[in-house]
Amino acid sequence: MDRIVVGVDAGLAGVASMEWALTEAVRCGVPLTAVRAWSLSVYAMDYAGLLATGDGEPREKTDAQHLADEQLKQACMRVPGADTVECSATATVGEPAQVLLDAAGPDVLLVVGTRGHGALSRAVMGSVSSSVLHHGHGQVVVVPEPAPQDGRPARVVVGVDHSRTSLAALAVGAAHARRREAVLVPVYVHQPVLADVPGLGDGVDDFDALEAGERRSLELACQEVDARAGAAAVEAEVVVGHAGSTLTQLTRPQDLLVVGSRGRGGFAALLLGSTSTQCVQHATCPVLVVR
Repeated sequence: MDRIVVGVDAGLAGVASMEWALTEAVRCGVPLTAVRAWSLSVYAMDYAGLLATGDGEPREKTDAQHLADEQLKQACMRVPGADTVECSATATVGEPAQVLLDAAGPDVLLVVGTRGHGALSRAVMGSVSSSVLHHGHGQVVVVPEPAPQDGRPARVVVGVDHSRTSLAALAVGAAHARRREAVLVPVYVHQPVLADVPGLGDGVDDFDALEAGERRSLELACQEVDARAGAAAVEAEVVVGHAGSTLTQLTRPQDLLVVGSRGRGGFAALLLGSTSTQCVQHATCPVLVVR
């Protein structure tokens, strides 16, 4: 990771994403760029002379730059060590998701806020976060509105289904756990099929055997990515349920949840799988999606 780019938004999730991104920049020792997109309103295009500032810049651009500068300034006041990293804020004309995608790249961590956790926002992912997740080429972190923490240490939880992207997610999660000196929690979720439903098939008649086998598989996967090196501990979990809802239920607001963009059952044409989509929509902690 060469740099972190964070989208600037005035909402609570936007403020939280700025603080999360700056904290991560300090932790990794990489530069941070805060980006705010802007566009001319219909009124401004008709009456540009009336809305221009003293230096001839459109009012929308000036307002966008002010918001980016102010939000970065406030985050720097809250995040310890912010003065040790290079930080900048910029306002760029264009559609928000495309502006962020243009500013990011394969070696850039892109951080955006998502909608809050009200009844409506739980059902619909924010349009900007949805677009960057579907069209981005690198890692994307989606940060929700702040939620009360329970005082327990933060962990790094990783969904692992042994697909290529989930193993990449495990390697990324292990690196984040090392930097945080946090517990790494690789999770395998056995998703029931019709045979697992009582009365419809044989089901999982020996969960102990399933659990033992999957724990061994998780152990081997952790060894492959050297997940134990530098981590506080590795606590593997094997559970039965739906992957997306199970992972969100296992996490706490102070955790980091890491998932692959598509799991083993994903269609090649889909850039974002159902599990990663549900995690981003419903998790109370930041979600890092790895390709």
